[in-house]
Amino acid sequence: MLLVLSSGGRGAREISDRLTRAKADYIFHFEDFAAAGGFGKGDVIVGKLSYRSLARIVRQNRVSAIIDSIRTPDAHGSLAALNVAEDMKIPLIKLIRPTVPRNVSVAADPEKVKCGVDYSYAGVAAKINNTVGGAVFLSRPINVRVIAEKVFDRNALYVPIPAAPEFDVDLALQYGVPLLNVKQYNDFGGKEGIAEVLKDAEAKLLITDSALNISDKLAAAGEVGAEVIFTQTSGFDYENIFDNTEALTGFLEEKGLLGSVNATDSEDINEGSDNNNLNEGVKE
Repeated sequence: MLLVLSSGGRGAREISDRLTRAKADYIFHFEDFAAAGGFGKGDVIVGKLSYRSLARIVRQNRVSAIIDSIRTPDAHGSLAALNVAEDMKIPLIKLIRPTVPRNVSVAADPEKVKCGVDYSYAGVAAKINNTVGGAVFLSRPINVRVIAEKVFDRNALYVPIPAAPEFDVDLALQYGVPLLNVKQYNDFGGKEGIAEVLKDAEAKLLITDSALNISDKLAAAGEVGAEVIFTQTSGFDYENIFDNTEALTGFLEEKGLLGSVNATDSEDINEGSDNNNLNEGVKE
C-alpha cells in the first residue's frame, strides 16, 4: 500500500490517475476537506498530520512507501514524513513540480552557457565544494541555508538582496552565509543586473530555484562564464525526488512498490506509547 501526502488541486488528481493506471494500491492523506475537494479515485484520509498520526496510518494500512507531494516549502507534514519513513525504514519519495521546463538544458546554447537541474541539495553543495570560485544564489533563504550547511567554505557563497535605506540584518541572517556576503543591489532582476552580481562575486556558479527570468539568468551567466544550476524549493533534502508522475511510477515499479505488503513488512515504533494523540508535534 502506498500513502500519498497531498496539498490537493490538479496535482492530486494527476497522481491518482497515474497510480490507478499503474494498478497500484494507494490511499491519500489531506490535511483539510478543502484540499480533498475534487479528488479523483481512491481512499482518502483527512486530518491534521503529525508524527504520531502518520506513524499510526503507516502501521494500520501496512504502508510500504510514502509519496510526499505537499507543495508548501518547509512543511510540517513533510518533516513528519521524513522522520516516520526513517524510523519505520520505508522509502520516502518526494514529488515536486518542475522548477524549470525539463528542456532547459537543451534550450540554452551549450556553446555559451552550461546549465542543468539538480534537485539534491547535497548534490548542489558537492558541486560548490568542487568548484574554484564563488557561488551566487538567486533563491529563497530556506533553500540557501540548507545548501550552505553542507558547504565547506561559506565565504565563497553570495546572496544579493534589494537595496534599502537600512541593511535588513534579519533577512540576511536567514540565508546562512556570512553577512558580508549578503550584498544590496538596486537591480538584479534583468540580465545586466545579474551579470553585475556575478562579476562582483567572481562567480563560477549561479544557483536558482525559480523559473523567473530564465533567459536573463542564462545570458548573464554566459557573459561571465558561470554555470547555472536549477534546484528545488521544498526546504528538505531527499534521496528520491521526482518532478513528474511518469518518473515516479517508473521508480515505484523498479523497486517493486506498486503492490501491497504483509503486516510484518511495516515495523512498529514507539511500542507502548499513546498513539491515539493526533496532536503530538513532529518528532525532534
